[in-house]
Amino acid sequence: MKSIYIVSFLLLFGIFSAAAQQKQTTAPAKKDTTTIKYLNEIVITALRINIPLREIPAAISVVTPRQLTSLTKTIAADDALRLVPGVRIDNGTGGSRVHVYIRGQGVLTESGFRGVGVYIDGISVNNPGGFAPDLYDVDWETVKNVEVVKGLAASMYGASATGGIINITTKDGGDKPVNSSLYASGGSNGFWKILGQVDGTNKDVNYRISYSHMQGHGYRLHQSYMGDNFSEKLTWTPSPKLKITQLLTYTSYFNQNSEGINLGRYDTVGHTAANTDAVPYNEFHKTQRLTGALSLKYDLAKNQDITVNAFMRLNNYRETSNNGDDYKSSVNPGITAQYNLHFGSEKLFNHISLGIDYQSSTMIEHMFAVPGEDPTNQVVYNQATNKLDTIVVPGINHNRVDSYWSEESFGTQTTLINQTIRQRSMGLFLIDKLDIAKKLYALLNLRYDYVYNRLDSASNSDSRSFQKPTFRLGLAYDLARAANIYASYGTGFLVPTEDELYNNPVQYGGFNSLIKPSTSMGGELGVRGEIGKGLYYDVTGFSINSKDEFYRYSVVGRGNNTAFFGNMGESKRWGVEAFVSYSPVDFLKFDVAYTYSHFQYAKPDSVSGHWIPQCPEHMLTAEASVKFLKHFTFTLNTQIQSKWCIQVDDSIYNHFNENGHIRSSWVNGFKVFNANLNYAWKLGTLKGDLGFFCKNMLDEQYFGFTEPNNGPDYNSFQPAPGREFFVSLRLRL
Repeated sequence: MKSIYIVSFLLLFGIFSAAAQQKQTTAPAKKDTTTIKYLNEIVITALRINIPLREIPAAISVVTPRQLTSLTKTIAADDALRLVPGVRIDNGTGGSRVHVYIRGQGVLTESGFRGVGVYIDGISVNNPGGFAPDLYDVDWETVKNVEVVKGLAASMYGASATGGIINITTKDGGDKPVNSSLYASGGSNGFWKILGQVDGTNKDVNYRISYSHMQGHGYRLHQSYMGDNFSEKLTWTPSPKLKITQLLTYTSYFNQNSEGINLGRYDTVGHTAANTDAVPYNEFHKTQRLTGALSLKYDLAKNQDITVNAFMRLNNYRETSNNGDDYKSSVNPGITAQYNLHFGSEKLFNHISLGIDYQSSTMIEHMFAVPGEDPTNQVVYNQATNKLDTIVVPGINHNRVDSYWSEESFGTQTTLINQTIRQRSMGLFLIDKLDIAKKLYALLNLRYDYVYNRLDSASNSDSRSFQKPTFRLGLAYDLARAANIYASYGTGFLVPTEDELYNNPVQYGGFNSLIKPSTSMGGELGVRGEIGKGLYYDVTGFSINSKDEFYRYSVVGRGNNTAFFGNMGESKRWGVEAFVSYSPVDFLKFDVAYTYSHFQYAKPDSVSGHWIPQCPEHMLTAEASVKFLKHFTFTLNTQIQSKWCIQVDDSIYNHFNENGHIRSSWVNGFKVFNANLNYAWKLGTLKGDLGFFCKNMLDEQYFGFTEPNNGPDYNSFQPAPGREFFVSLRLRL
């Protein structure tokens, strides 16, 4: 049956291609200038100084406006970054909640991600400890482009960037004084989104204001989500020397948490099943966040300038589960200041930058106990006495109604956690770029980081600090337009997040004294270039050796504390990343992104040779797009991943017993096909496009996210969505 679908779509694609070819012979189409971007036309900002791509000794992928506007759902990073090799994004909800890994960094976090630095218009999303809780602040419909720096970028951005950088730039306002646009989409599983935007340019002021609302019921039980995004961006250029940008974003995101299930529940109930705790406990996450920022660039002289980025972030977060009702509020200010100097001659030109990053965060956490399944005595931790107490709690109501947006909770007055966690981080950095005889380019990054954590509660206080210098050295040789060669070598530094610190396996309260930072060193060698006018390629080989890898485990008898983190010896990672974009004629374009990953533990001996969990050996995304009949564009996309390991425990690495069944520690890979048909039109001053999108059109059943657990049911699986249909409409006046 699947083969019939594949043949049908290939036949349909061939018909469209033939129609487009016929159109080309009768009336040559206007050249599409967005198909191929040449090396000297792309200027990268993610390295903290503006550098043409051909001069950069690092693996970098650029997500273009064409790739972003081909999205129909526009709510999550997995679609936006689909053509970036080396990046894996797990989306276990179908909404905006994702886990992001670059070259294996960031795996096994319980929520959010670490080891990957995320910046939106130059403002850090990561907190002082390097943890990025989510990407809810990004409305992908307002994004202009994305730059992804892969590899050891800690020497540029600190402990949050051991795996790489995702640098997101939002759109500016249009050329006219007032422009307006509307975006609307809807589709399967109760999904819909609407966005309104006003933007423009008036003399020396450019502005954009947008608001969007989206929601969906989810494809699994108890998986509804709902989000609101407000974004305002204003740029004032009072003189050629001074540019000031003011940013304001507000995010409110609610998602029910159906959690992962074991294979026994998956076999008996199916891929729409929720965890047995999701209801009646009504497990959910709610995030409210307000961020204000100010960016300034001032030219001191012809060859000198300074840049300053300052922000203040207020965050409220709530998570309910069978472990407790958890409230976290935080205040997170930060500032970056950078001085840039440019001098030299044609034979040797020097670009030097000196800068400082500073962030602080104060988080107050209150967590309350929840009733057990039946009326019983419950053992809870009393922070006032630093002892375990026994309390009588009622049974939960199994007849409660599970409505889509209910925030009903069974929290009691018994306090499990009442604590304040303070963090601050400071990083000093030096960037030196040398232009040598117009063909050879060198880039040196040096950085020193200091990260401080302090916990205060009624019963105890604790603190831990981490510091380390890092570096990266690279060379790029612009041999020819068809061969731009680059190489780099550097070190990385990854610190534990606040969750990994205050989940203490030794005792209740205080920080985890057993966990320490993970360090890495490695290099990469690559070549990229353009052949003719229609082919661009980029191939990179890399190798990374890490010490004290983070891993996740459980401690029996710890009640509400279910996940702890420690260090797992050493690992060796190596792989190949390749991207090819080919446009043989103006109306036809092919994109292919492939990643080979060989990520294994080297020490201790008990896990030597075991694959790092969550990291498939092969990942491939291929996309073909054809324009026909002047206004239509048809895109066919496939995403393929090979199997991956879920459990590293040596005693159950290959097989384990789950509820009387022998299970494998390997998760099957998947292959999904997506198709998009877009119609672009213009009526006077009104422009628009109408899109139809089918996601996973062969209805492949696979897992979108997995995580290891220890216990009688061991591992946790979150099934991915089946076949879905969406329609979208964009209007711009």
